[in-house]
Amino acid sequence: MSYKQGWRAKEQAKECISGPPSSCFHLLPWMCRRLEDAIPGTRAVWTSDEGKFKQLFVSYGCSIAGFKYCRPVLKLDACFLTGYYRGHCLSASAHDADDGLYPLAYAIVSSENDDDWLWFLQNLKEVIGERRVVLVTDRNTSLLNGIIKVFGGDCNAWCLRHLKENFSRFASSKGFKNERRKAALKIVDQIAYARTENIFNFHMGRLRGMDPDLAKWVEDNNPNHWSNAYFPYKRWDKMYTNLAECYNNWILPLRDLDIMQFMTGHVTKLTDMLVRKRAASCSWKLPVGPQIEKEIKEHQLVARKYMHRPTSPTEFTVLNTHQKQFAVKFDQRTCSCLAWQMSGVPCAHACRAIQNSGFSIYDMVDPMMCKSTQILIYENSMSPVPLHDMPPLSSFDPSNLSSYITDEGVTCTDPVINPPSTKRGSGRPKKRRIESQTQERDTVNCSRCREPGHNRSTCKAPIPR
Repeated sequence: MSYKQGWRAKEQAKECISGPPSSCFHLLPWMCRRLEDAIPGTRAVWTSDEGKFKQLFVSYGCSIAGFKYCRPVLKLDACFLTGYYRGHCLSASAHDADDGLYPLAYAIVSSENDDDWLWFLQNLKEVIGERRVVLVTDRNTSLLNGIIKVFGGDCNAWCLRHLKENFSRFASSKGFKNERRKAALKIVDQIAYARTENIFNFHMGRLRGMDPDLAKWVEDNNPNHWSNAYFPYKRWDKMYTNLAECYNNWILPLRDLDIMQFMTGHVTKLTDMLVRKRAASCSWKLPVGPQIEKEIKEHQLVARKYMHRPTSPTEFTVLNTHQKQFAVKFDQRTCSCLAWQMSGVPCAHACRAIQNSGFSIYDMVDPMMCKSTQILIYENSMSPVPLHDMPPLSSFDPSNLSSYITDEGVTCTDPVINPPSTKRGSGRPKKRRIESQTQERDTVNCSRCREPGHNRSTCKAPIPR
């Protein structure tokens, strides 16, 4: 049997089980009402254009209630759907008290264009309310434009991984290969994690010494959006959008389904996640979760090499291996290196001061990363959503979808919603997604003169002798 025959057989079996894909969109208003009725506080809205499906936004009431106790950092991203009508799934995810995935909202739209991202962000703003949040993104142009209009541009933090990918391509175009490029990328890492302006300028000077063009690239790419030294809000050291990628993998089994199966499957998966994490958090033996405990152990291991001297019962002076002096204050939970304040976890200097001081290191962790907060986050479980009376697709009359009666006597008078005007491409769907970047990925750089826009065969620069 060929691949095409197997694919047609699978599609026919799916249609026999769940009905034709074109009919499932008519159940969308019914499903949104049912989610709002079953789960208090849920926001489930949809839009259509000339009778055709356009957008869907869902944020459950339990997720909204739990997010109030999460750190105010959201990871925004999108992934493609591989169902019959394709489209994209936009998502907003937060960190729970143990740095785990906490889904807040998702949307199903046609593509990552300006209108879809703006509509998603407007609904997300309604869910968040007046709370100020940091939005970590991959620099998608449409997403950045929507954030500026809805939240303001100063709260947008750029993902360091995507920025380093662009920087690596630029460094390669300037002749930096292998070890030299890795050394430059390491300096960019240090620039991003620099917590003061002096440290930022120090590493910028190192990069400028390697090549002035590299330093100019960093200056031209708005360090105030990705460097700790200039970002105006507390970012909690969340420099990457890895959590959003975790969400995309979490919904991977749903991405090939139609929109109704996606919604019901998402409810099931989130219900299982909330129950599992609530039970796990109650069984923690320490005041913090396993991931936070691991981070504390790493800091304590580094702190063994340091020396400390008390200046008061709650204030200490710590010397690192380079004989640099840092001031640690327990009552304010601060260290002069600023790492404790920015991450919420005691830094290595604070860990050294806490040892033999009579204080518990777990009392020094930010309350938003403790067991008590984790229990509050998962206190609101997903209420069961009854689907026994969902109108079956088999009862649809294509000539009169606006009014029908099911075998159970359920009458539906919802407006007719036709499938979106998208066309499925030929061939096997792609499994890997090309990230949207501000810098073009297909820029050609000449291997002779290192200038962009042409290649070696069309280069007009004189041949070096």
